[in-house]
Amino acid sequence: MHGLRRIREAKALTQGQLAQRAGLNIATISRIENWQNSPTMSTLRALAQALDMSVADLETEINPLARGLAQEVELLDQLAKAVELAKGALSDGRVENTMRALDILEEIIREMAETMREAVRISRGEKKETAGDQLSGLLAEMKAS
Repeated sequence: MHGLRRIREAKALTQGQLAQRAGLNIATISRIENWQNSPTMSTLRALAQALDMSVADLETEINPLARGLAQEVELLDQLAKAVELAKGALSDGRVENTMRALDILEEIIREMAETMREAVRISRGEKKETAGDQLSGLLAEMKAS
């Protein structure tokens, strides 16, 4: 379910009521909720005001990319705290704890990098290449030879 629809229904509003409050056309609300259009910044501001929300909170709720980025920011904050703890452990001579923390940090950073690569791929509309895709390509090459 689209985030805008979830918010609208939680506030017990119809599309028509939300459109009227925001000064928008009901078709605009419908297209956004059905993933046919992305709201412009002026539409976002009007919707946020009509829903008594900040633009940032509304954007995070209705835009999967914004929601994903907000989650990544939270994870980066946690990583920064973990680095502080690792530095403290190292300065206290607890090398084993420091190494364990660094190993965990490395794994998390690699996972984040893969998540971000996936987000970039999706934003570009690229299809993720699977092993099956690679095999199909190889078979096609072998057949052509």
